[in-house]
Amino acid sequence: MAKKKFEQMDDEIDLFGLVQSIWKEKVLIVAVTAIITLIGLGYALLIPPTFEAKVEILPPSISDIAEFNKFNSVGYSQTQTHTQANVFKDFLSILRSNQLRKNFLHEESVMKSLTRNETTMLQAIEVLDNMIQLKVHKSDVVDKVSLKLQYNDAELVAKFANQLVELAIQQYRTNVALEFDSQRDQKIKQLNDKKNSLLSTHEYRLDQEITKLKQAYTIAQKLNIIEPRESKDQTVKTESRSSVITEEMRYLYSQGTKSLNAEIETVSHIKKDLHMVNGLIEIEQALSLLDATSFDAAKVTPITIDLAAETPQHRIKPNRTLIVLQSVFIGGFLAILFVLIRNAVLNRKLHS
Repeated sequence: MAKKKFEQMDDEIDLFGLVQSIWKEKVLIVAVTAIITLIGLGYALLIPPTFEAKVEILPPSISDIAEFNKFNSVGYSQTQTHTQANVFKDFLSILRSNQLRKNFLHEESVMKSLTRNETTMLQAIEVLDNMIQLKVHKSDVVDKVSLKLQYNDAELVAKFANQLVELAIQQYRTNVALEFDSQRDQKIKQLNDKKNSLLSTHEYRLDQEITKLKQAYTIAQKLNIIEPRESKDQTVKTESRSSVITEEMRYLYSQGTKSLNAEIETVSHIKKDLHMVNGLIEIEQALSLLDATSFDAAKVTPITIDLAAETPQHRIKPNRTLIVLQSVFIGGFLAILFVLIRNAVLNRKLHS
């Protein structure tokens, strides 16, 4: 029992001695803490500040995408229609794309400002990716997207954030304009193919008819048949024209050269008159409508900018106060740890 009390007293004496030894080295502890604090303060002052700019965007209004109604006139073949939600979704895909980042880095002054001259395009894109944060805020009414950009220049970070969104809008407009032109060209090609097919069929059918008439004319001329001949079985022969070519030919040359010559002239005139082609007028009207239809991509706005980026007044990092406080804590801890270890080594040497 006495031994336990002695050990407890010994522990209390050691604890007191520990505190006493720390107090004796207070100058050293304060000096080490001050040095590390100054190092931390220097780091906090030297590290470049980081500023953040934010652009908040919403889906477009119905009037913003009204120009897409012209897609109906070209027979838009895509299953996905240009609704507000789909347009907004397509725009966000562009905003996330590497192609947009490449185009952005090719903008005047952007490459020099964001990266070093020796940086490759792939490295530059990675740097830009680390600067950009895209966040979707889901809502029952309408989704909102925040684009945040971080950079060490307060004025440039706001400029770059707005510039990136504007470039994405331009790229979207370019894409839909190309899409419209592609759809229109495809529709024009289809109509022209149909038109050529109708003309070819029309020409082929009349050429066949003219050939038969000319053959009948030659026979009638050789037989010296000028005026039509009456035949008792003419009705029978007429009914069999479509199935037996010889009977048809007999009927034709029996009409005489005068009648055949008139028919040849008439059919030749019909061949030249394209208005006689069934369905051709409708195709010509459709082609005229397509030629007169143009898509103005500048009238399409795929988003609504709810809040444009403004020059930030305060940096988001570094937090210099936090860095200094951490430096004080680390400096004091290391100084006390050094004193304790040194005293422990000295005491061991004294007792050995």
